[in-house]
Amino acid sequence: AAAREAGGGAAPGLGPGRGRAGPPPLHPPPPMEPAAEQQQQLRSLRDFLLVYNRLTELCFQHCVCNLNYRLLTGQEETCLDACAGKLVRSNHRLMRAYVGLMPSLLQRRAANTQPSTTQDGPPAALMATGGQGSLPDPPKGSGP
Repeated sequence: AAAREAGGGAAPGLGPGRGRAGPPPLHPPPPMEPAAEQQQQLRSLRDFLLVYNRLTELCFQHCVCNLNYRLLTGQEETCLDACAGKLVRSNHRLMRAYVGLMPSLLQRRAANTQPSTTQDGPPAALMATGGQGSLPDPPKGSGP
């Protein structure tokens, strides 16, 4: 939403994924109601603040050892710069991996939910065993 407000989104009237370089997204997110979008933004802000607070706490505990001075010492400042930089780079690396895996996770989730809504096979068998038992393996050569 921030990219759209900053003018980084698709051109008006072209729809999601069009008007910018690269392929369109595999599954564009469904349109959200304003209240749902606002809740999503609040969750995103909350997640960001949790990560930021954790980063601050870790680096402070690791680097600041003398509370007798109002300002940081040179050694503390260098340590904090290195600590924060390392954690930010790690976070960016994790986010790149997450973004790379997200399409396949969404496809797998959609595939797992689709059979349960279209047929009575495996979910009914699971319900009969109380979710405790296991189903037999499907015959080889049959599958979606």
